[in-house]
Amino acid sequence: MELNHCGGAATMPGDVDEGRRKFVKKVTVATLALGVGGVALQTGRFLNPNVLYEPARAFKVGELASFPIGSRIVIEGRGVEIVREREGMHAVSLVCTHLGCLVKPVENNPDVGYACPCHGSTFALKGEVLGGPAPKDLPWYEMYMDHTGAIVVDTSKVNRERTKLVV
Repeated sequence: MELNHCGGAATMPGDVDEGRRKFVKKVTVATLALGVGGVALQTGRFLNPNVLYEPARAFKVGELASFPIGSRIVIEGRGVEIVREREGMHAVSLVCTHLGCLVKPVENNPDVGYACPCHGSTFALKGEVLGGPAPKDLPWYEMYMDHTGAIVVDTSKVNRERTKLVV
């Protein structure tokens, strides 16, 4: 063994090549391990799909007795108001046709039924646009009574004729 000019042991050229080989081998093994781990992770994600569970489009809102004549009842979390009149009942969407904000029922104004807090659109009690930037009336949804006597609203079907559920 030779001493270098600083008094330490000198490294031989073969020792340097051996150190490089060990380093390359370690990097290769680490890269392969990361690759195999990535493939395993992606395979696990593929086998466990991402599913967005949405609430049912048709839902029960209650028994007929829950809706007295003259009532306007907002169904929380559904964006729908149930209106019962002498002639029947209907479900009005509370989603503004302008940009999708939730409109608020107006209680103290007989001419205005709904007002949008976002951009100021106003709607009549039947959902017709009275003013503001909303381009269309509030839609009505189909309603029916199921075999148990519960009132059901189906938000997947728009009631274009605006017919009321006669009860």
